[in-house]
Amino acid sequence: MKKAALLTLAMAGTMLLSSCGESENSKSANYDTSPRYAASAEYAANEEAEKSDNANESGSITQVDYKQSEAKAINTQMLVYSCNMSIDVLEFDNAVEQIHDLIKTYNGFIESETYSDGGSSSQWKYADSSKWKSLNVVIRIPSAEYDEFCAATEEIGDMRRKNSSVQNLTTEYSDLKTTLSIYEAKEKRYLDILADIENEADAVAVENELTQIQVEIAKIKTRMNNIENDVAYSYINLDLNEVREYTEKPVVEKEDTFGQRLKDTISRTWSRFLGFLEFILFAVIALLPYAIFFGLCIFIFVMFIRLICRIADKKSRKKQQVLQPAQVNTPAPQVSAPANAPETPPATDKNNSGGKPAK
Repeated sequence: MKKAALLTLAMAGTMLLSSCGESENSKSANYDTSPRYAASAEYAANEEAEKSDNANESGSITQVDYKQSEAKAINTQMLVYSCNMSIDVLEFDNAVEQIHDLIKTYNGFIESETYSDGGSSSQWKYADSSKWKSLNVVIRIPSAEYDEFCAATEEIGDMRRKNSSVQNLTTEYSDLKTTLSIYEAKEKRYLDILADIENEADAVAVENELTQIQVEIAKIKTRMNNIENDVAYSYINLDLNEVREYTEKPVVEKEDTFGQRLKDTISRTWSRFLGFLEFILFAVIALLPYAIFFGLCIFIFVMFIRLICRIADKKSRKKQQVLQPAQVNTPAPQVSAPANAPETPPATDKNNSGGKPAK
């Protein structure tokens, strides 16, 4: 059998080579393939190229028309419209009621809503005059009524900001449909296989694969449903802000006289001086506890050093008393002076002008 197979392969290779050789002979029959002819053909081609270059340099430039391919129409079957709007209103409560009425009129619904009265988050109650109410609401409106709803909403108050956008999900939706059909065909094939399997281990393996396929099918269908809902109902993100009319206060012009400037200068200087004294007083009060603390620390440290010095002096005195022998209090011998020695005159005070002997 092996020899027969090898013989068959050899015959097939021979026939293939012979057919290729015939095709090459038929192609080469139309022109001479000698090196000489090839060189002459290359020379002739170079001459033609030089002639064309010269013709271009002389001014005869050929115009090439580059045409773009025709633009294909964009598929706009699955478009998602969204809009961000910010509106200022004087009558906030009435504006909120109008928004809810418009939503009912155009068969929409509120997806999310956030209200704030503008007060602080503390536990104190603020007056209405100090509050600035605001409302943020995400509205879903049927796409067929999207433009009319936006136009009606703009009339509620003063439009401050608007940003509209369109997202084309046609390509994604088409890809999801294709992928879904592939997974559904695969699911059907696995169901057919599972129906014919008798081995339990093989059946469990097929069921696992089938479960993964069904999970992917569920994900795809969920995404397709979300796209269909987004296409059917557009998004409007609305910010509603309470404002009040500005009332200009009358400006009282001051008289710019010398007396007025002097008065303002004295008042300003006195105010700054009082502020400086107040700063010094508060600084002293703030630093007084620290000064007392550090003063006590320094006092204790000095007293401790003095105590150590006293103890050291007492110890040194005791050591000196132990080392020195006790001295006996005996009178010193008196030496008698010679008989013919002159008497020494008593000492006199230099400052004593009378020459009296010093006491």
